[in-house]
Amino acid sequence: MSGFQFDEVGEFGSAKDADDWTRENNIDPRDVDVKPASGGKARVWVRRGATRMSDIELRNSRDRGFL
Repeated sequence: MSGFQFDEVGEFGSAKDADDWTRENNIDPRDVDVKPASGGKARVWVRRGATRMSDIELRNSRDRGFL
């Protein structure tokens, strides 16, 4: 994705889980990069600056389910 820097959020059970997480956290889908991983899972990156969260807070948001 063009010249932007992205922070890795982590791995989700599926691309649908990643999309659901994006919607639930009010993150613009254009600010998210979802790539397939082994076993039908998906790895997710969010454009730096798309949220006000630090790297650690962003990764931990997955566990809490919201930003």
